Amino acid sequence: MTSYKALMLDLDGTTIPNALKAVPSKRVITAIHNAQQKIAVCVVTGRSLQEAAPILDILQITKPTVLMGGSQIVDGISQKVIYKKPLAKNDIQEIINLLSQYPIDISIREATKTKSYRQGYPFIETYGITAMNIPMALADELTNKISHLPNVTAHKVLSWTHKEYVLLNISHVNATKQYAIFEVAKLLGVATHEIIGIGDGHNDFPLLMACGLKVAIGNAVPELKAIADYIAPSVDDDGVAAVIDKFIM
Repeated sequence: MTSYKALMLDLDGTTIPNALKAVPSKRVITAIHNAQQKIAVCVVTGRSLQEAAPILDILQITKPTVLMGGSQIVDGISQKVIYKKPLAKNDIQEIINLLSQYPIDISIREATKTKSYRQGYPFIETYGITAMNIPMALADELTNKISHLPNVTAHKVLSWTHKEYVLLNISHVNATKQYAIFEVAKLLGVATHEIIGIGDGHNDFPLLMACGLKVAIGNAVPELKAIADYIAPSVDDDGVAAVIDKFIM
């Protein structure tokens, strides 16, 4: 069996249930604390630092953390930004022009917080633009329409509040979980084949593709399960803890 040196954990739907105020179970917390005695444990999430901080504190994460789907990497102890990749201003304008043609809510991800978009919004340093709670077909349509922008990428994320809808997160092409994990691997001094990655959603394709052992949680979307090396129990059955027990402890 490969001797793994790092574990990359998605949060929502993987380490914690996909709900606004969800927290890790006691079993998952204990498993992660135990794993940290053996390997580097990193969180790789679509959340901003403000949104992720309570969970990071519970898990006592000390290694680099990937935020906003790869737009930022922060030091696990000081929480200072050590990598960032905001959107270019010309790309922001094209994205806003496109999204504004539809009757949808738009949110803007800045350095530390997320705000609702309104006409005349003062874009300063923007890390992501999100089309909120839209049908899957519309998300695919919008993704296709921005595909001509070479420095932009889009990923679907399961909605916390509308189970039949998704969020479409639009960010810099080098602001993906895959690219960020490559950067974290350099910081940790580990090879990607020595990394375990665990995820559940469409935006975790890049996460799994960056890792040697690709794990889809039991409640993951079918497409993610199709590329996984191992299917763990669901988040409600403490799948992360089961992976740690099987492959690390």
